[in-house]
This record gives sequence, C-alpha cells and structure tokens, in this order.
Amino acid sequence: MKLAVFGTNEIGLTASAIFATHGHNVVCTDEDRSQIAALNSGEIRVVEQGLSEIITKAKNAGHLSFSVNRLTAASEADVLLFTEPIPVDEQENPDLTCFFRFIRKIAITIKLHKTFIIKSTVPPGTAAKVESILIEQGLSDRSFDVVSNPDFIRKGSAVKDFMYPSQIIIGTSSLRACRAMETFYEPLSRSVQYMDHSSAELMKYAFHTYQSLQVSYLTMIAGVAEKYGGDVESIQAALPRVTQFNQHSLHPASSFLGADTSVELASFRSMIKSTLSANRMFKAFEETDQYQPELLIQKLKDFRGTLNGAKIAIFTTPTVKAIPALPPSELIIKWLREEGATVQKFAPEKAKYQQIEDESSYIYESVKGCDALLLMTELLTLKQLNWERIINGLNLPLIVDGHNLYELDEMRKIANTYDLIYCSIGRPNIYKGLGSISVQSVQ
Repeated sequence: MKLAVFGTNEIGLTASAIFATHGHNVVCTDEDRSQIAALNSGEIRVVEQGLSEIITKAKNAGHLSFSVNRLTAASEADVLLFTEPIPVDEQENPDLTCFFRFIRKIAITIKLHKTFIIKSTVPPGTAAKVESILIEQGLSDRSFDVVSNPDFIRKGSAVKDFMYPSQIIIGTSSLRACRAMETFYEPLSRSVQYMDHSSAELMKYAFHTYQSLQVSYLTMIAGVAEKYGGDVESIQAALPRVTQFNQHSLHPASSFLGADTSVELASFRSMIKSTLSANRMFKAFEETDQYQPELLIQKLKDFRGTLNGAKIAIFTTPTVKAIPALPPSELIIKWLREEGATVQKFAPEKAKYQQIEDESSYIYESVKGCDALLLMTELLTLKQLNWERIINGLNLPLIVDGHNLYELDEMRKIANTYDLIYCSIGRPNIYKGLGSISVQSVQ
C-alpha cells in the first residue's frame, strides 16, 4: 500500500517510520524545505526515543522517503494521513483555510480510490466538510473515504505509544473504511473502536480534559496530604482505576496528559466558549492547578528562606496541560522571577536538537552555582542522572520534583549516600539520615 503522510512532527514522523517498517511504501511530506533536506541527510530534529533507529531501518529497506512535493505524493498514494497542526486565527478559533484549500487541490488529482485519514486535532465537523468538498469537486462518494483518527501519543514516548496502543479510535460512516482501517492497523492493534465523525473528532479534547480532571483531583489531594503528612501515592493506589487508551503517567502535576501545543489548547477553548458548564469547570481546574506551582515555590522557601537573589535551575518539558492558561513550568518561572530569583532553564529533550555535543555534561553544567534544582518534566532520561555531579554543582543540595519522577525508596538510598534534600508533591520529604521528614521539622 502507498501511504502519503503530511507533517514531520512527532506524530507524522513516527507514523511514517512505523508504517514503513510494516511494509507500506511511505512518503512523508512537509512544506518546510529545510526540514525535508535535514531528514534526507539523516538529521532527525524530532527527539523521540527509538525513532531515529526506526527511520534509518525503513529508509534502508527502501520503504520510506521524504519530499516537499505534497501534491505529487497525494496523487500517487492510496492512503493520505494528515498530521499537521491546525493553526488558530486572531480570535483563537481553528483556522482550516489552508487545510481545506489543500484538500481541493488533491481532489483534482484523484483518479483511483483514496482514503483520507485525519489525525490532526480538528474541531467537530471537519471530516464532514472534507467529504462535502470532495463531492463539490465532482468526485463520487465511491472514489474516497474520510476517516477521523485522533492520536493519543505522548511527547517523548511517541514510538512506544504508537506501536502498542491499547485502543484506536476510528470515526467514519463507511463500512468499506472500517474494513480498510482494520487491515491497516492490524499489525499494531485489533482493539479498534468505531464511532461517528464528530464523536471521534471530540475524542482527543475529551481524553485530555478527562485526564486533566483526574490530575487536578490528585493535585488537590496532594495538597491535603502535604498538610496532614499523608502520601498521595498510597491514596492513589487504593482508588478505583479506569484504564483509558495508553498508560499515561497519572499523578499530581502530570504534564504529558495535556494538549500538544498552545494552539491546540486555544482551539479547544474556543469550542467551549458557548457552554456555560464547561467554562465553569475550566475555571475550577485553573484554580486547582495553580496550587501546584504555589506549593513548589513554598517548598523552595521552606528550605532556603527567601528566594530573593536565589538562582534556581529548572528542567522543563514543552508539553502543556489541557487546562491552565500557562504551562505549569512557565507559570512557576514567572512567579520565581517575581520573588526576585534568577531562573536557569534547561529543556533536556532539546539538547540533541540544539546539536549539543555532550548532552549529559550540559545537564550538569546547567545546575552549577544554583541554589536548588526544580524538576518540571517527566522525561525518563533524567532517571539516569549522576547525583554526585548534580549535588556537587548545587550550592544547596535541594531537589524539588514537581512531577514525582522518582520513587521514594530510591531517593532515600541516594539521600543517605549524598547530602541530599528531596521534595516531591504530596509525599514525605527525604533528607539524609532521617529517611523521611516533614518540612516543618526542618524549619
């Protein structure tokens, strides 16, 4: 099968590489000539674990190529997979002008049956509009199928999430498309759920909001646990579990659960403006989610005293949550600066893209001379940190983990090996020689 993928983002590149390894002939396209030139030369600007190896394997097998000729790729393919982000206009409404214009151009080239798969996050009614455009261009409904196929992959774990999905959502009104999608996705998963276009288009928004609701609830419980000396992880383990799609990390302040971009978030906000109950819920979410940055800043103050004149190293991730107006990391940076602190920001997953030769050394250099290290990321690569180098670089051996990245038992061992103070969300603080203590006992 010939597949044309539009978009060289995490979703587009991952889908291209994986479908190519399953024997499909894939052309991954993008209007950005520099991006395509980089990919053709072997430079992969998207940092995803395992992606580079899969792309190399698919290219060497002759099943994957990259091109700026989007229309040519579309005319020659059997299946068209759209992954490019949809921009918003000045009123923060989804702007589908360019997307629909491209669909009209594709329609002129269609001679044989094509399946349009929309993985881009689009508002309800988009698939129906694509169908009407194709009909307006003189095509018979027998010559095409349109499928809504939202993705639920995480930045940093795209390959794993794409290769091992627990569920695949397909929105279509065509039985022929249902059968085609079963065959298309069979190497990845047989757990395919079908629904109408609009429901499928709403699924990504619904999934992120539903998960953010759970995260906000855990953040609230974590605050109570902080006050009374409880452990939010013990509480969470005893709560009823609801398995939804991929096993996303779910804990106070999780970041991978949110929208992929602020543009996507703005698009979602515009969709619910006319829904009073949704607006009220969003406001409640924002109030709860703002507690997490406040709590982290208070932890820094509890151990250091004042933040005025302090230098704080912060490791961040670009993913934004579905609810706050600002990503939690940006909000806390704003508040730290208002407190008079200097912020030394470092995004570990960007180091490779920035062509930093020794990424690990750069991580340790980024904390030198700082008064504390604040973790606002869930990147698993940080679990391999050399704690001796981290602690030797800090003025105060204080680690504040805003995403509960590390197990407490693991940090107790590290604290007893090095002079380390470790704080997380809704869990006991760890301090050398004492196992676990409350903030109050340090003051």
